[in-house]
Amino acid sequence: METWNNVSTEDDVTNSYTWHILHTVFDVLLSLVIIFSNSLVIRSYQRFQPLRTPTNVLLVNLAVADMLVGILALPIRILLLNLPTLIQELQFYLQDLQESLNIPLFCFLWQVVGMLTLLASLCTLMAIAIERFVAVRLPYLYTKRCTKNTCALVCVFIWLCSSVISFLCFAFPKEQFGKTCYMSDLVSRKYLFFVLVPFIGFTFVTNWILNIYTFYKAWKVSNAEVCLSKHRQPTYKITSTAFLVLVTFSACWLTSAILGVAQLEIAHQVAVLLVLSNSAMNSIIYCWRLPLFRRAFVKILKREDGSIVLPAYAMSNRCQGTQ
Repeated sequence: METWNNVSTEDDVTNSYTWHILHTVFDVLLSLVIIFSNSLVIRSYQRFQPLRTPTNVLLVNLAVADMLVGILALPIRILLLNLPTLIQELQFYLQDLQESLNIPLFCFLWQVVGMLTLLASLCTLMAIAIERFVAVRLPYLYTKRCTKNTCALVCVFIWLCSSVISFLCFAFPKEQFGKTCYMSDLVSRKYLFFVLVPFIGFTFVTNWILNIYTFYKAWKVSNAEVCLSKHRQPTYKITSTAFLVLVTFSACWLTSAILGVAQLEIAHQVAVLLVLSNSAMNSIIYCWRLPLFRRAFVKILKREDGSIVLPAYAMSNRCQGTQ
């Protein structure tokens, strides 16, 4: 958590105050953008029948995880970084709970919400990768087994699993807490190296293996023949979009990890903001890559009535969750 303890001159005070003001404004704007953009995805699925496909159930789940960043993670971050006095007052009223848990409550809440959204997003991306793998390699099985209800049950399992792993950190507090709200200052190494890191590592690597293989197969099939390409275009479109979502997710988190190694507060803050900004990127990707989502966004923003037209080439592939 940032402090102003090292401020020694009037210029330093002014610069620190300006930095906190800009920091707060950016966090508030980012929170609003994340909530607005992901609510467009959720509203589009609710309103337009052609978007209610198995794949889009998982995309909506990803949008819910991203929107929680704007609703919970960023507001808690704003409180921790800019309103330490308010945090102290809240901790005073929650003193009994905090003493019973023997932890810095709000720092743990910040980390739990962050982990919950990260794990839910990562697991949803893996579910999309598996769904795309079955759609490309086993289309007949996909038609019979992969339904909206199946994907909904997968989403429930994702949130249960992510919640258990996230809240498990309360069972592994560090014996002596550090002075910041960083994960390494809050939880023991047992939780980091035997629970969190292995789970994230396995999910991340599996995601990439499945996505690369599925993207290659979909690209190979779509370019085999002209007539086949028209038939497979929707499958390739959604597969390539899912791959792009994983690329942006990985780029943000890996860059954040590299910046986090630097022992500089500014580098850490940039790393965190980069990760948080990723929650606003997926809806932009959908708008760019998927015509139906783009049409749905336009209709919602213009407050137009009526439905969106499903492309003729997609009608035969509707069962495959394409756009």
